[in-house]
Amino acid sequence: MANKMKSRFVIISIALLLLPSMMQGQPATDDLVSSCVLTAGDNTTYLKDFRVQLPAAAANAATPVYKANMYLMKNMKYRFSVCDAPGSKGELTITIYDQGKQLISSFNKSTGKKYGSIDFICNKTGLYTLWYDFMNGEQGSGVGVVCMIK
Repeated sequence: MANKMKSRFVIISIALLLLPSMMQGQPATDDLVSSCVLTAGDNTTYLKDFRVQLPAAAANAATPVYKANMYLMKNMKYRFSVCDAPGSKGELTITIYDQGKQLISSFNKSTGKKYGSIDFICNKTGLYTLWYDFMNGEQGSGVGVVCMIK
């Protein structure tokens, strides 16, 4: 019985020692998600977040992209916000596609203007593809947050 309690004590001690190292790095992204949700506005309901970290684009190669699929419902209004992590070299953008057709983007190529959030009114229920990348193929990390507008 004493050996059993001693082995439990050792296991718990090891777990407590390893726990801080396993959680290292997580609070910073949680803080970034929280602050990004707040930028979406009071009239929104948080749905999902995407944590994006991409390398710089290689010479003569396509810009690295983080792709995610999301099911959106007809007649619902969504807000897609993007926030850069502190120290990120690149500026995060989002582009929404439906079956390969670009619908909306947080970066307007013709004007060169980048938006921190975009609103999207869904015209049909279905699976949409979200493309997150960093402007000019720069290396970066950030968060994309999806909210429903009330």
